[in-house]
Amino acid sequence: MSATPQQIIYSTIPLGQRTDYLPARNDTSKGEIPKAYDAEDFELSDGFADTRDDSSPAEFELEANPKAQPSRPVSVSVSAVSQVPAEPTDGPDKPQQKTPGGRPTPASTRNSASAETSATTGGKLNATDDDLLSIAMQEERELQKRRGDKIADRQRKMMMLHCPCGAWVRVSETQAGKFVRCSQCKQPINVPQIRRKVEKKADKPAVGKLAVKWIENIRFFRIAPTSIVLKPGSIADKFVEADLAFTDSKIVVIAFTGADKKKRGLLGKAPKIDRVEQRKQLREQIAAAGDFSTLTEVEVHSISADQVSEIRLVQPILKAHESMFAGVPVFGDGRIAIFLPIASEGGLQAYCSQSLSTFRALREVLKTNFSLELPAIENGVPEADKSDNLSCFINQSRVESVRNLNYYQQDVAYELELSGYRCKSCTAVISEEGRNKNKLGGTNGKGIAKAKCPKCSGKMGEELLYRIKKSPNADTAGPTPEA
Repeated sequence: MSATPQQIIYSTIPLGQRTDYLPARNDTSKGEIPKAYDAEDFELSDGFADTRDDSSPAEFELEANPKAQPSRPVSVSVSAVSQVPAEPTDGPDKPQQKTPGGRPTPASTRNSASAETSATTGGKLNATDDDLLSIAMQEERELQKRRGDKIADRQRKMMMLHCPCGAWVRVSETQAGKFVRCSQCKQPINVPQIRRKVEKKADKPAVGKLAVKWIENIRFFRIAPTSIVLKPGSIADKFVEADLAFTDSKIVVIAFTGADKKKRGLLGKAPKIDRVEQRKQLREQIAAAGDFSTLTEVEVHSISADQVSEIRLVQPILKAHESMFAGVPVFGDGRIAIFLPIASEGGLQAYCSQSLSTFRALREVLKTNFSLELPAIENGVPEADKSDNLSCFINQSRVESVRNLNYYQQDVAYELELSGYRCKSCTAVISEEGRNKNKLGGTNGKGIAKAKCPKCSGKMGEELLYRIKKSPNADTAGPTPEA
């Protein structure tokens, strides 16, 4: 900052005779001590000659109660200082430059720059102070709000109890069921439970209960007829697991295709899904919504009651010329397949195949709900479990053999047990006990196909006889034996 020089009062000496100037008091840059120059014949001007001559030290007195001066210097704002006009360094009578467009003196330029810098700094300080003040006020408001909320919450959980002595006791909700003492009479007061008003929720419209009959473990196909190769089991593995849901007005096919759309693992295998848990969740969703439209991660196909009559049996068909696949079991041996009237893009047709026990349940539902009967029995599907009673050639023991064995072998709901063997040459029957006694085909019977028949001495061949050990129906005692 520039030093403010000492102000000097000049006399009315002509401008040309002014030769001595008093330097600034703080100009000690050269290590010199400021000196006062003596000026002979120095006289004050007329403006200062009227100083009181009659004032003497004897007449000088102090006031009785002088005004107290502030102990700290009074601070002057930067804006006020900037408004004070700066006087020239060399006194008021120094000639000023009045030439238009002339260069300003270094002193005036330095003073104006200092004033502008001070004003700018002062503005920044004021802006910073305002920001800090606003932040502090906002924090104070938030603190007061939190205090108010805490007090309101505490008051909401408190109540006033009247004591027999006439005093009122303030208790908290957490003291319910306890005893407190009055601060005046010291008698115990029981704090009751605070019963709050329960807000009634709007009653949701009741969802109508949907009566659904389920048939699980269905194999669902969507294939083009022209791409089918007439070979047994050619499309047996091109299926998707599905369930059938039957209502009074439609049939719904729920295909579990969610695993195919999910991200596969490092080995390219789809993640294993707990099908039992998934079925449980789907049925809970249907029961809650009363419809099948909210199901996710599955494909839903509906068949209306008017379309049920278009369902056809396609396997097995005894007459090849009436079969869509020329009587070839393309869906696999021992499987029962039907055509479903479901529209698909690209000319694809929908089919489903099921095991014997599943088809029996399906046939019963179609007959009960939609009065539809499929000609399955006429085409070789067993209506009931039947078996033949045969006699062993070796020990004349009874050998039970179930009919239509291929359907039971493909049905996991049935548990079969090996009962005997039949010779392909002479149709003689050998029981498992007789084979084991005579060691036919080795100890475990693996070589029975090449073993000699005890009756005709020819090769037995591999024609196994089974009986039903366990049936899917709990109330079923077993197959009906026939002689």
